[in-house]
Amino acid sequence: MIHLKFKKVKLLLFLNILINFIVKKIIFENKFIGLLWSQRENCYVGYLDFENEMQEFQMFAIQCQQELESTPIENNFTSNFMSNKQEFELATQVHQIVWHSITHNFAFPISYYGINNITAHSLNTLIFSLAAKLECIGIHTIGSVCDGAGENRTHIKSFDWYATKWSYGNIVEVNFNKDKKSYYAAKIINSNFEKTKFIVCQLNCDNTKNIEIERNFIRPPMPLKLEWNINELCEFKNPDDNQWYLGKITEFDSVESTLSVEIIKGIHAKKSWKVFSYHISKFLRPVYNNQEFLADHKTINPITGEEWFFISDPTHVFKKLRNNLSKSHINEKNGREIMFNNKEISWKHIKGVYEYTNKHATAKATKLTKRHIWLTSWSKMRVDLVEHTLSKEVEDALAFIEELKYISEGTRVSI
Repeated sequence: MIHLKFKKVKLLLFLNILINFIVKKIIFENKFIGLLWSQRENCYVGYLDFENEMQEFQMFAIQCQQELESTPIENNFTSNFMSNKQEFELATQVHQIVWHSITHNFAFPISYYGINNITAHSLNTLIFSLAAKLECIGIHTIGSVCDGAGENRTHIKSFDWYATKWSYGNIVEVNFNKDKKSYYAAKIINSNFEKTKFIVCQLNCDNTKNIEIERNFIRPPMPLKLEWNINELCEFKNPDDNQWYLGKITEFDSVESTLSVEIIKGIHAKKSWKVFSYHISKFLRPVYNNQEFLADHKTINPITGEEWFFISDPTHVFKKLRNNLSKSHINEKNGREIMFNNKEISWKHIKGVYEYTNKHATAKATKLTKRHIWLTSWSKMRVDLVEHTLSKEVEDALAFIEELKYISEGTRVSI
């Protein structure tokens, strides 16, 4: 498992520090000597003899010194940077990748990259190149865990699970009119290497020529459904224009083995049809459910050909949940109105728990303090405050305090 995260760091004059460290090595008796640091003692404990590596280090130090002299860093750094518009700007972030074992309590950082921003393509190349190197030494990777940085979200959304799996002969639904309204069954004939364009052949059609279509107008098909119930919604193919419309099953005739379907939307609304049981798969299909086919959580590992999973870091998800809640129904410009079953989920309820427990000594104790309620850019990063806010104690207090039931009166009850 590979873990990704962005960290803000100060990288000013990093190159100069590195050069000073290398150039100012201590030389004793024609031997290249370095200071040896003990992490346990937290101090320098002696010298380290590089022996035969002396010449290599000296050459590297000379090369770095020459680069340092040709690129002013200290006094004229700012003016030189602004005037010459250097090709590589100073990094503002470090992209860190940590390997986590899923079978043992072990983690180890395997790479750091100084960046300003990173594209989805670059991040994709970076991750799977590291996965390939880990495979070479016998470490099998199955996915990545990442925080909520925009670069990570864009990277995950750039993958298309279904497109990577589609191949010759697969059945899909295609919007040939490119209006995202009516989709028809088709068979995949071929595709380009990037799986962004497909050649398909429409099924159940007199004109069976091959058509090239973009990925955006193709979707995976819903499973076939042969048994229907009265008042159940469906998609019905109108024989008049061969377009699909939203319909409803109104009647079942066991003697004739037919289903009665009424179109409920579109220009043919209220029009009814009878469908024989042996034509059900041709004229009836379930209403398409986009949520059922969301697969942003995985892709194909190009190294092994197996599934690769994307997982959001639970800590960051927890913090984002609290941050969204803190903006709900607060009557501010950037506020939100989070609703569930036509009932509001409001930060005022959390604030009400804090105020009630402060006024009543006999109230059930929670860990809520001012820092939990009035958040700053720093306190929003503290995981312990999130855990206290969304704890079982606060949940119990919300159910116990009678006054909180009237907090939402006078506010919106729907969106």
